[in-house]
Amino acid sequence: MNLSNLKRANNSDVEKWFLKSIPEITPYQRSIIDENEIIRTSPYYFFKSKKYVSNVWLRFSLFALLIVFIILIIGLPFTFFITGKWGYDYEKIKWFHKWSDKCGI
Repeated sequence: MNLSNLKRANNSDVEKWFLKSIPEITPYQRSIIDENEIIRTSPYYFFKSKKYVSNVWLRFSLFALLIVFIILIIGLPFTFFITGKWGYDYEKIKWFHKWSDKCGI
């Protein structure tokens, strides 16, 4: 399972799915679920798959994505000598992660 293809589901969507998937729930049990907000206060997170919109221009940018990836790999030793850490800060490279997610990689 690839977690980058998932996004967190809304509590209302989870509650609708929960009530729909278990038809044997009595009206009293439904009211308890609503009143106590069992889904919202549960310690679990529920996920659903992302919907990708395929864009032609994003698909053409795959070649540029490969070039930027190679440049980032070549720049790793220089970053290590400057900062003392092997790798990039996520905040500084967040744009690359978003770009690759939009491309479907």
